[in-house]
Amino acid sequence: MCEDDPIQLEQLDTLVENYILFHSDLFKVELQASKPEQVSNYLNEAEPQNGIYFLDIDLKSEIDGIQLAEIIRKKDVQAEIIFVTTHDELAPLTLKRKVAALDFIAKDQPLDDYRKEIYDTLDYAKQIIDETRTVQKKGFSFEVGTQVFNLDKSEVVFLEASDIPHRLNLYTTNGKFEFYGKLSELETKYTFLFRISRSCLINPENIHHVDFSIREVGFADGSSRKFSIGKSKKLKNIIQQTL
Repeated sequence: MCEDDPIQLEQLDTLVENYILFHSDLFKVELQASKPEQVSNYLNEAEPQNGIYFLDIDLKSEIDGIQLAEIIRKKDVQAEIIFVTTHDELAPLTLKRKVAALDFIAKDQPLDDYRKEIYDTLDYAKQIIDETRTVQKKGFSFEVGTQVFNLDKSEVVFLEASDIPHRLNLYTTNGKFEFYGKLSELETKYTFLFRISRSCLINPENIHHVDFSIREVGFADGSSRKFSIGKSKKLKNIIQQTL
């Protein structure tokens, strides 16, 4: 959350913390900022994904809330941005600037109404996140250049680090793709994937056989990959669950 007024920032933080305490353990407050530069630094250091951002528009800075929202959108593409402001007349500008705000909440209203709007918006944000996670469990998305591919998770066989830095090789039931990405991020995003080594994630549904004597996983297309010795027990459990 970013608010230049310390009293209003503390009030907003208290309301959000109370919501988390009584409504959801899905969220936690990562940053209370009074300056947009603090948010920008956090984005660069933490590289958050699917964050929820409460922003004032007039931040008494060279960067206003709408400009900050643009920065956030570039770093955290699926961010949910909520403006908490006295300048709701600027809502059309956010459409023009394509920051796709989830809501505008007026600060200059009775506390009970203010609280209700914040809680209703967080309820809606939680609903969106839950629905997104449900879709992600069923599918797998990635980008190659300007093209976006959406696969059913059953099509994913395994992913591994490419010889080219920052690129990944994706092996599917229909062929091979190469795209920019990080295994750690995909492992977190797609819970159906299992890491068998530092450089490889697999979809257990597409395992053909496992040879524990040589620590090797075989797939239906005839390919195989080695797994780390420390993964043996977990791999046996996953195979049992999959079957």
